[in-house]
Amino acid sequence: MPIVILIPTVICIVALFRDSVQKAFLNFYIPIFMMFPVYYWWKVASLPPIDLADAILFPLGVAMFLKDIRRWRFALMDVWVALFIFTCYYADSLNNLSTASTFELFDGLCLVMVPYMAGKLLIEHNGMRVAMVKRLVWCLFLACIVSVYEYRMGQNPFTLAIARFFPEESFPWKTQIRWGFGRVSGPFGQSELAGMMFFFGLILALWLGYNHLWEPKFKRLAWLPFKKSTIIAATIFVVLLMTQARGPWLGAIVAIPVALVGRAQRVRRAAILVAVCILVLAPVGYLGLKAYTSGPTASEAQENAQYRQEMLDNYIPIAKAGGAWGWGQDFPRVMGQGSIDNEYLFVTLTQGWVGLLCFCAIAVESLYYLTYGAIYNPTKPDRYFAFSLMGVMIGLLITVFTVFLGNQPYQLFFLLAGWSQAVRVKRAARPELTFEQVYT
Repeated sequence: MPIVILIPTVICIVALFRDSVQKAFLNFYIPIFMMFPVYYWWKVASLPPIDLADAILFPLGVAMFLKDIRRWRFALMDVWVALFIFTCYYADSLNNLSTASTFELFDGLCLVMVPYMAGKLLIEHNGMRVAMVKRLVWCLFLACIVSVYEYRMGQNPFTLAIARFFPEESFPWKTQIRWGFGRVSGPFGQSELAGMMFFFGLILALWLGYNHLWEPKFKRLAWLPFKKSTIIAATIFVVLLMTQARGPWLGAIVAIPVALVGRAQRVRRAAILVAVCILVLAPVGYLGLKAYTSGPTASEAQENAQYRQEMLDNYIPIAKAGGAWGWGQDFPRVMGQGSIDNEYLFVTLTQGWVGLLCFCAIAVESLYYLTYGAIYNPTKPDRYFAFSLMGVMIGLLITVFTVFLGNQPYQLFFLLAGWSQAVRVKRAARPELTFEQVYT
């Protein structure tokens, strides 16, 4: 019954006809983005495989193009995003994989362009920041509660629930056991990907709590001794630890202090202090890692670190041989190292140095816009929010040195790229949508 993937498409199209693109984005895309697996698909005839993300992003993208494109303001980042999508297509086309190249182009338009457009057009311009952040964090909070089952039982409840609709598909990632417990992956497919989503949600939860944007208590659980904001942030933090994913932990260790700079009374001094700590600790950590990977293997952690070092040694020459446009998805594999646990290397292999340049340019421009917003936005909540998104982006860029960027974090990266342009300056005086208005 893989055709069930089209049910959200039909619902989304109906909602788009009845209401605004903004509310369809909040009410349908965000819950699916944060709470449902996107690694199962429906395939028919010569059409590209349609997963849950494609199924809802495609109609949203068409609606945004028809209704909201008039607000588009050209930026250099638009060129980098378009060229990045083109490299996905052209690399496979150049290597005589015409069908694969067409599928890659479709995926690029859905998973890259539509989140980028949404971040750039829908959120800040429509006064939806608070509603958007609350929806993201609330859905992730619910996903975290369900995910605790995986930590104790060693089975992913999201996969158990969804797999029955896709009997002919075998999901390749099973729950890994570490230190006697399951590594929580939630609806995101893999524990490292889940870790990226959890520290993203944690940073936004801290922003909401600091600005008193939640109700003091849960409506039906008023007897609980802690505030609603504290319970939500603590739950996400605990489940982040349950991922047992060292790469996202490292990303979070950097991301959270960067975000918290926005709370400081003396922002400049706090920013300088955090920047100096990162610049000092980065080379120390690199030298320690080199020494760690050069010794004899004594633990699983050291074995994983050595795998990544050997992967770089083996694949960098292959990436160089791929030239400007790369090998496409069918790049040469090294025996025993089929997993490319480094997004920068993976992009270079599949999309060449042109694709890597575009990816890095998108990241650098996003950080520029967010830095601009952190400095020049006139109110503390706005500055803190810019620092929060900056922390998330930096955390993602650090984490993907140790893992590929896939599933929801892939969409998140481009959503942040578009969103960063909208928060760089003071927003137009427009009232924020309330949480209740989003539902009605």
